[in-house]
Amino acid sequence: MFESVAAVAVPFILAGLGGLLSEQAGVLNISLEGCITLGAFTTALLITLGISVPLAVCGALVLGALFGLLLSGIHMGLKANLFIAGMGINLLIPSLSGLISNGIWGHKGTLRIGSDYILSPVSWLMIPLTLLFILVIHRSCLGIRLKAAGLAPEFLSERGISPNRVRIAALTISSAMASLAGVFLVMRVDAYVPGMSSGRGWIALVLIWLGFRNSLGVLVSSYFFSLIMVLSNMAQGSTALPAAMLKTLPYAATLVAFTIASIRHSAPKFPRQRRRRVSGIRGGQLPTP
Repeated sequence: MFESVAAVAVPFILAGLGGLLSEQAGVLNISLEGCITLGAFTTALLITLGISVPLAVCGALVLGALFGLLLSGIHMGLKANLFIAGMGINLLIPSLSGLISNGIWGHKGTLRIGSDYILSPVSWLMIPLTLLFILVIHRSCLGIRLKAAGLAPEFLSERGISPNRVRIAALTISSAMASLAGVFLVMRVDAYVPGMSSGRGWIALVLIWLGFRNSLGVLVSSYFFSLIMVLSNMAQGSTALPAAMLKTLPYAATLVAFTIASIRHSAPKFPRQRRRRVSGIRGGQLPTP
């Protein structure tokens, strides 16, 4: 079961870390959902056309990065709302994938790739990848520039660094990582299925806040959601509960965990001296000035 959880968590971790990277720069990538579909469809398309798997993966990454550039150009160049621009990409990519598939094969259905790659090592690479992200965000010049672009862009401008260039780089890398999540999905099931992203991009955005906008938190929350998802799938054949109810269990558990975490995170924290005075009053003692 541990291998299943690790495999299910890979797309969430990749998309979540990519979204966290853009969020740190102050430009949250809303198009993660569409980029996951883009990576999955591009990989399946190139492999079925006879392109080797490594080149197909590279093509998916490049195309994901180009859509990240497109999003940044629409937002920063044309001054469009980032949320609306991201939603536009989320709607464009599935429609464009169906149009291309119908034009080449005459249908918009499943594309089988028939690869026999072992993905177990990739699943466990997510832990060192997360540690690398922690080093990049908290211990590197790039991380400082990302945070400055989101919190104090004037800090970068005073040093001759364009905040918009940092944001463009963040959106480009973020979209490429979401596209890589789609690559893993299609390689895992050996086929591209329309709608196979199944809201993973939106879930990844939620997992960013469930993990308190922290790389390690994204990793833990991704494994938590994946564990509940695997358990709900296992329970569908062994319990009398309706399948529809079991399918909603991961989302309900994530909502509850997010609510509890938000309440604990926003709860007022009294200083130690303040707590000592309050406990003294409750014990019948007068607080000393």
